[in-house]
Amino acid sequence: MEKNFYFKHDASAFSDAKLMNLVQKEGLSGYGIYWAILEFLRIQPEYSASRVTLSQLARKTNTTQKKMMRIISDYDLFVLTDDRFYSPGLSERMAAHDRVVGSCRANGRLGGLANSLKISQSDEANAIALVRESNHIITSLKSESEANSCSSPEELLRSVAAMKHETIWQEQMAMKSGMGLKFAAHFDALLLAFSTYISLIGEENSIPTVNDAKRRFFFWMQSADCKQLMARLQKQEEAAPDPYRFETIVDGQRTYCGMPIVEGAPPRPAINAVWDDDGHCWRH
Repeated sequence: MEKNFYFKHDASAFSDAKLMNLVQKEGLSGYGIYWAILEFLRIQPEYSASRVTLSQLARKTNTTQKKMMRIISDYDLFVLTDDRFYSPGLSERMAAHDRVVGSCRANGRLGGLANSLKISQSDEANAIALVRESNHIITSLKSESEANSCSSPEELLRSVAAMKHETIWQEQMAMKSGMGLKFAAHFDALLLAFSTYISLIGEENSIPTVNDAKRRFFFWMQSADCKQLMARLQKQEEAAPDPYRFETIVDGQRTYCGMPIVEGAPPRPAINAVWDDDGHCWRH
């Protein structure tokens, strides 16, 4: 995927005291060179560049290397080391930008897992909330984002999908969870949060079989992250039941008993409700 090389440009930049000093001494050409340097640094790794690139950059901006070096070194706008230079302001703005990109990447991965496991939108939202609030997972996400290395999720998805059919094991986990019968209603949300955790720490290939997945799930269920999610799910259920709890989302389509629900239809009111096409309403 092509990178987006956008970076913020404050509308009040021209009023900055350092830039006003630059313009006073170098003219608007110096101001233009300043922004050309920032644009160049934006696309460099770690947003810094080697001093040896200055000659090439000077030719590109139709100026002299001496003038470019003066703009970098004399106006307190850049930091110049023995062999590199960078802009503290750009680095700070890009750090905030990279955090947002990392968060979006996490949510994108959650959505991909949810789609692969056919998790409902409400369960996906619960798992996303867990990831956002979990310091442990967020720390893992940052490490993953920096290293940009993650195993293939295919084996994990196969193993986790098989867990959905392990009814006896699910009953055992329900007893150990302390949620009782409510465990089954929220199993999809727990499954997605578990899958996301394994994916973010890059250990998908350590779960090649359903037995491996069940063992890891059991230990994950003892963690503070999982207990936090279970407490939230129970609290939400006590506060207000999901109006769509008698429906199933399949590939973004509301369904019941394997049949699609008409767009714009109100939530299915009961487990035995059937849609009346002629009356455009639910009937028991």
